[in-house]
Amino acid sequence: MGLFWFYLIFYGALALGVALRRWQDAAPRIMRLTILWIDAPLFFISYWMLDLTQLRLYAPIPVLATVLVLVPLFLSPALANKLFSKKTSQGSFVLSAAFSNIGTTGGSFLCYLLFGLPGLSLGYLFLFPYPILIFVLGFSAAKRYSCDCRLTFRDYLSNITTNAISLVPLVAIALGLCLNAVGMKPPANIAPWVDVWIKAGLGLMCLAIGMTLVLRRVFAHLPAITTLSAIKFLGLPALALVLVFFSFGSLASIPARVVMIQSFMPPAIYAVITANLFGLDRELANSLWFSTSLLLLPIAALLFILFG
Repeated sequence: MGLFWFYLIFYGALALGVALRRWQDAAPRIMRLTILWIDAPLFFISYWMLDLTQLRLYAPIPVLATVLVLVPLFLSPALANKLFSKKTSQGSFVLSAAFSNIGTTGGSFLCYLLFGLPGLSLGYLFLFPYPILIFVLGFSAAKRYSCDCRLTFRDYLSNITTNAISLVPLVAIALGLCLNAVGMKPPANIAPWVDVWIKAGLGLMCLAIGMTLVLRRVFAHLPAITTLSAIKFLGLPALALVLVFFSFGSLASIPARVVMIQSFMPPAIYAVITANLFGLDRELANSLWFSTSLLLLPIAALLFILFG
């Protein structure tokens, strides 16, 4: 039943968004509001609920997440240069390669369905470096590809301190960790609210993406789609498997399984959001995201068989 909900919300909201394409100009606003009013509260709740007594066991998770972002972030620009001549297209490809759909619209949602609230907390612990990696490095790289300019350290710092969609999730994480550290417990009846909130976030983000999709052009970039699929579904899971055995010794523990689930995810919706916000190649970003996200149908089923 859990996997059914994922399929229903993910693909149902996409289809509804496609039907509402006449209002596509509203998509960036929907994305922005979802980050601020749904994603940020989920960050807050997840870090508030995180079992801090198990930090030694959990410590490798954000480290491995960082490695799985930085490796494609540094290697993909060479591939992007060969595939595209336009800087805006290169930027969309690099962001799609570097950032995976590990939040409430992908990996963390699957971790929640498989392992409950502990799975959600560990899925979000995997997300721990992402606000900095996306909202600082990702957004700043997007700005560089969109304006063809080099950014200074002051530019990076300014982005994180003045951009609400960069700053608010970081503040939410800090507040959640503070309440956790001082021993304040979340409300006992919070689980049903989290269930509604996480499903709402998945639906709204997929709705907004669907509103910007141009279906007749989804498969217009087959060389890029093939290259990206090899990175996402072969290269990164293989790298993650090596890192997991080095860090945890086996796939038996929930933290190890969370890392493996997250490593199989297609490009992040944030890659599409960033392309929209910074004027990169929106069509390419949508094409890469949608075409590879179709593979979530068999991949999610496989992950449920392996780890359910």
